[in-house]
Amino acid sequence: MALQNDEEDLWPMTPKEKVWYDGWVQVALIALNLSITLMFILNDQFKDVKEVRSGFWRMASIPFTAVFAVEGAMVIFSTDGATLLNEKKVYIVEVICQICSVLAYVKMYTDGTEMQFAEGASLLSFAFLIRNLRMSILLEEIREFKTIMNVINRMTGPILTQLACLYIVFYIFSIIGIYGLGGLIKQPNFHSEGGIPNNLYYLVNFNDLGMSIHTLYAFMIINNWPAMTDMMVNVSGEVWPRIYFMVFYVIVQWIILNIVVAMMLDVFTSVEGELDAEVNRLSNIKKIAAKKKSMPDADQFRHFCNRVNEKILREEVEKNKMQQKVLEANKKEMMSTI
Repeated sequence: MALQNDEEDLWPMTPKEKVWYDGWVQVALIALNLSITLMFILNDQFKDVKEVRSGFWRMASIPFTAVFAVEGAMVIFSTDGATLLNEKKVYIVEVICQICSVLAYVKMYTDGTEMQFAEGASLLSFAFLIRNLRMSILLEEIREFKTIMNVINRMTGPILTQLACLYIVFYIFSIIGIYGLGGLIKQPNFHSEGGIPNNLYYLVNFNDLGMSIHTLYAFMIINNWPAMTDMMVNVSGEVWPRIYFMVFYVIVQWIILNIVVAMMLDVFTSVEGELDAEVNRLSNIKKIAAKKKSMPDADQFRHFCNRVNEKILREEVEKNKMQQKVLEANKKEMMSTI
């Protein structure tokens, strides 16, 4: 039968369950927010003459903000925390937008100065602008964009861990720097380039924890590091700052940052594999749906599904038998060598 030629490519057939806010409701909300942004907010920004308390959109935005608040609350309270953090980060952004909107309305519609009203209007504009990040939901239909977003989502936890490790390294080296170099650089006369004093180099110092972290960050990004090292050696009168900066460079640049890059490559590879499997699954779902349409008889379609299941089961049984034979052969070979 012609059906048998397609059986191997039509499984699995179970579609991913979608809830109401993943469909056209989400598209409508995204289009609504984008329309408000383009027609009112940006139009307001490009006016040559601005009247602080003008702008019809600020009054019209109240029901729209309420709609987004209801939708966000329904999604957040109907979704478990792990799914919300891993797959629905856009609703965490919505919480931020709602907080900004509430603060904006308080500033705009209470008795206050023109400055307070202008601050509220700017805050409300910011809320509507940042809400356009919801468009990432639609852009995920593009394979390349979905790959990037999945990598970012997967890297959130590991990146935070690496940042914590980086902070520990910065803190330890800052304490060492404060102990050995603290208080030595206070006035802008410690470095010159071509005989011309550069008065900003005195800001690179180890006088306190904040400035120490600032100095180490400037060194980490290789920001004129020879001048920084020479300045520390000259002001201390010793050579150990060169070794100090060298050890810091090796730990941060060669170890920690390379671990981050390797982690990103590993995550990208695994995400691409998972995305390929998902694309194949969705393709199979479309094929099986088309096959069901071509079989108006429900019994015929059920028989087709049973036949595919039987074929998959036979393949799994054969695979298990082959694995068992390989294990037995390896066991006999090990026994013979003993």
